[in-house]
Amino acid sequence: MKKQLNPKEIAEASIALLEEIHHLLELKGENPFKIRAFEKAAKNLSGQLDLKERAQNGTLTEITGIGKGIAEILVEFILKGTSQARDELLASLPQGLIELTRVPGLGPKRALQLIEALEVHSLSELEYACRENRLIKLKGFGEKVQQKILEGIRFLNAGQGQIRLGDALGVAEKLLPLLLTVANSGRHPLVEKLRVSETGALRRRSEILSELEFLVEVPPGEKLSAQIRKQVEERVEQFRSEENFSLPIRFIYSIPTQFGYALAQTTGTDRHWRALKSPAPFEALTENEFYRSLDLPWIWPEAREAGEEVALARQGQLKELLLDDGVRGVFHNHTSWSDGEATVEEMVIAAKSLGYQYIGISDHSQSAFYAHGLGLDELLKQEREIRSVQEKHPEIRIFWGIESDILQDGSLDYEAKILKRFDFTVASVHSRFKMDKGTMTARILKAIRNPHTRFLGHATGRLLLGRPGYDVDMEALIIEAAKCNVAIEINSHPSRLDIDWRWGGALREHQTWVSINPDAHEVAGLRDVRFGIMMARKALLPTSQVVNSKGVKEVGQWLNQK
Repeated sequence: MKKQLNPKEIAEASIALLEEIHHLLELKGENPFKIRAFEKAAKNLSGQLDLKERAQNGTLTEITGIGKGIAEILVEFILKGTSQARDELLASLPQGLIELTRVPGLGPKRALQLIEALEVHSLSELEYACRENRLIKLKGFGEKVQQKILEGIRFLNAGQGQIRLGDALGVAEKLLPLLLTVANSGRHPLVEKLRVSETGALRRRSEILSELEFLVEVPPGEKLSAQIRKQVEERVEQFRSEENFSLPIRFIYSIPTQFGYALAQTTGTDRHWRALKSPAPFEALTENEFYRSLDLPWIWPEAREAGEEVALARQGQLKELLLDDGVRGVFHNHTSWSDGEATVEEMVIAAKSLGYQYIGISDHSQSAFYAHGLGLDELLKQEREIRSVQEKHPEIRIFWGIESDILQDGSLDYEAKILKRFDFTVASVHSRFKMDKGTMTARILKAIRNPHTRFLGHATGRLLLGRPGYDVDMEALIIEAAKCNVAIEINSHPSRLDIDWRWGGALREHQTWVSINPDAHEVAGLRDVRFGIMMARKALLPTSQVVNSKGVKEVGQWLNQK
């Protein structure tokens, strides 16, 4: 920590350090109790804004889970900006181990085997070894494993120089106020302010971005325009250095009379622009004015993708796209009963503060041992707690559910007599991702047909920039879900955004229910619903097709229909 950090930044950096040490200990195969200690300590630092004072006063051990050894590591890091413990761990690991374990499915043991047997120490060396078929005869590998590793490397390489939407919006939220201030620096207070707007893929809310684009309004006149451009670009370079942000940031400049035209042109894809008949530049102060000139209603930026949205807008069919506050309650939320951080009541209070009429609690089922899935005794205790919390908060309805693992054969966790106790079940795949397409499709179809399934969770299991989705016939799932009155989830977690919005046409065609869920594991996660709403608009889904756009009474009736 070379620069002066505020208390929140100190806490975030300290948590990141402990999480990094936790990961390095796992790679080294250290004692599980030691590994767990760092994991717990990292969680317990959340919200601690007095770490510097504690480091100086020697009172870090008063924080739950912070023992003497971890306290010493934190004191060195907070006061000196270094960590000998981390550096020694890094030095003790074989060269390339951390990089190789980034490949999906390549754990530390196999990575070590590759380092020792083939002397590969980087992704590029491993890729070369795969292309030379050096893994085929290696014990425990073979041709299929080699091909999977090669595919994983390609996937990682494709993700270089990219950023997820959630992270991009975090950067944009910091950058926009700076750009507005710089663009208007020195202007007379009575003169109308120059505008700055997100544009391009960022404004369309693409789930992965390779650059951030902004449209900056500049006054007529070459001298003033050049001055503002220079100021903006110099400030952005400073921002990039301060934030250590390497992704390209691109600027487009427009005079005021054509700002609306320029914003429309730079926001939409080429297909959207062609569907608009590629109009030549004309004066339009705002986007509303631009679209009115083409006898069209304003089209949501997220929707300006495939070109079909233009004809739909002309026919008045985009009027029902989901508004920012269009979701009235959320399902698929985890609590401290499984792998969440907040209690049931904390999640309920948070949902109530967001204006929701209802919240679904759906912790992991018993087979999800990795996520502390609930055994039968715990289920009974949780049920009692939910009923008790419901009595304390009658103004918001609590639906009791479960996120049930879809087992290898397509059955759900727990027997039917247990499943029928829940208000709803989210059926999700959490294991055995490498099934062939036919087997995986049959597995999930069986789960959809289960009379207790109400939602299909994160339909492909993808992790953006981390893991591709498993191979499955998505259209078959969409069709079957429609037949079985099951809602396919738009998982709003910014690392998932799954089902992919590009399946919007099939979802609309078959009138399959959709539910926008946060998959929240903490109170803050409830706000991720906004990303799901963005994806629903990209998919051109009408509000009437979104289950949780309905009020509590209608949703309750729908849950009981299957």
